Amino acid sequence: KRMPADMHWAREDWNRAGRIEDFLPDFAGWEWSWLSVPSLIRATEAVWEFPMVDRDPLPNWTRGRVTLLGDAAHPMYPIGSNGASQGILDARTLAYHLAMEGDAAAGLRAYEAARRPATSALVEASRNQGPDLVLDLADQRAPEGFAAVGGREAVLPLAELEEISRAYKRKAGFDPALLNARESLSYTGATAKAPDPRPAARRDFHRSR
Repeated sequence: KRMPADMHWAREDWNRAGRIEDFLPDFAGWEWSWLSVPSLIRATEAVWEFPMVDRDPLPNWTRGRVTLLGDAAHPMYPIGSNGASQGILDARTLAYHLAMEGDAAAGLRAYEAARRPATSALVEASRNQGPDLVLDLADQRAPEGFAAVGGREAVLPLAELEEISRAYKRKAGFDPALLNARESLSYTGATAKAPDPRPAARRDFHRSR
């Protein structure tokens, strides 16, 4: 859940101890002959809170010769494994534009222009659960399980699952078609941005070997 605007900053503490009684009731029925989840929870020595927080997209990242990247620029919910991957994309894009532009200020502006709209859209998509949306859809459409309503395909057709996945990959920059169509972020020393005819994924791998 998003934190209220007036919530004290101390609430977002990664070292705050949690209380078992706050979440144990949610697992009361998780009992099987081979596993008792409530017993495991009660037997644990300590639990810690995991703050699920983000920030509204910023109107700009760059001031003069200083800019932001990674979580400093676009903290988002941990949906779709984007914590590290978006920071890596930021760093690669930043290095490329600094090298291509030659002038630091121009390079920072080009980097922000390339990355800020994309990550802002991803922050919003993560708030809507991204690919994890399928969990809510399954719960809404089959609260008693897939078998009760004709199986998984009747609840979540494969075509729908694939489109949810593709839509999120497009926003996250992981879509194979987009990767192969875009200009490579490998700097070769040329000042002109001439396109490389080879697919991006293949040529980047070749240069990194």
